[in-house]
Amino acid sequence: MPVKRDANHEAGVSEVVGNMLMIALVIVLLSVFSAALSTFLPTDRDPSISVMLPPSDGHNITLWHKGGDWVKEEDLTVIVGNETVRKTFAGKSGSFTLVPTKPVFDLGSNITVYMADRLEGNETVKLTTSRTVIFTGRVGL
Repeated sequence: MPVKRDANHEAGVSEVVGNMLMIALVIVLLSVFSAALSTFLPTDRDPSISVMLPPSDGHNITLWHKGGDWVKEEDLTVIVGNETVRKTFAGKSGSFTLVPTKPVFDLGSNITVYMADRLEGNETVKLTTSRTVIFTGRVGL
C-alpha cells in the first residue's frame, strides 16, 4: 500500500529548513560585518603633551605639564645626560617626585628629578614612555 504524503507535513518541514537557512545566513553575515568593522576601530596612539622646562637650580630638574594628554606615572621615564654621562629615572621605581601626589602626570602636575651631582648646564632631558619620546629639552642654569 502506497504511503500518502500529507501536504501540511511537507509545508512544516519546508518551514523549519527555511528558518535554519535564515539563521545560518544571519550568522555568516554578522561575522563578515564584524570582521569588516574591526578595520575601522581607532588604533592606540602616543600621548601628546606640552611640557615646560624652567631653568634649573643646579641640582633639580622640574618638568611642568602645560597641556595635552595624561600619562600614568609608572609609564614615564626621565633621561638626563650629556656626551659622557646618562642617568635614567623611572616612575615605576619612584626615582622622581610627581606633584601633586597622584598616579598620573596631567595638566598642572610637575615632575622633579633630584640630581646628586651638580648639573653643568649642557645636559639634555628627555621625558619618555615605552613607545615614544614625549619631550626633549636642554637644561638651563
